[in-house]
Amino acid sequence: MQRGGPDRAAGTSASALRRGGLAGEITAARGLYCRFSTAEPGRLLRVRHPRLMPEAVAELGRLVGVIYRSDRATPGQPRTYLHFMRDPPRLVSDAAGKQLYVVGGTYKVTSRGIEG
Repeated sequence: MQRGGPDRAAGTSASALRRGGLAGEITAARGLYCRFSTAEPGRLLRVRHPRLMPEAVAELGRLVGVIYRSDRATPGQPRTYLHFMRDPPRLVSDAAGKQLYVVGGTYKVTSRGIEG
């Protein structure tokens, strides 16, 4: 995959990804990682976690910003990024208070980072 290439999957719908099954989703996730970080992933991990958000959640508020650390600009040299959301999604928690979910909002993950 080319470094810094175009965002080919920017308009890819969730249903289109599901039609490709798990292999299609892994391919799409790998492509997003490559565009976002401008590097190939070091490895694939299978992570055990619930695949669905619970039906009942507690809304904690609006997620007005995200702070994350990544070496997306310079591999091996992580930087801290701060992104303020223009249309903030909701931040919700499961009833046990052990898992957070981001719901709604208008944003995209692209080769330029988080946009929107």
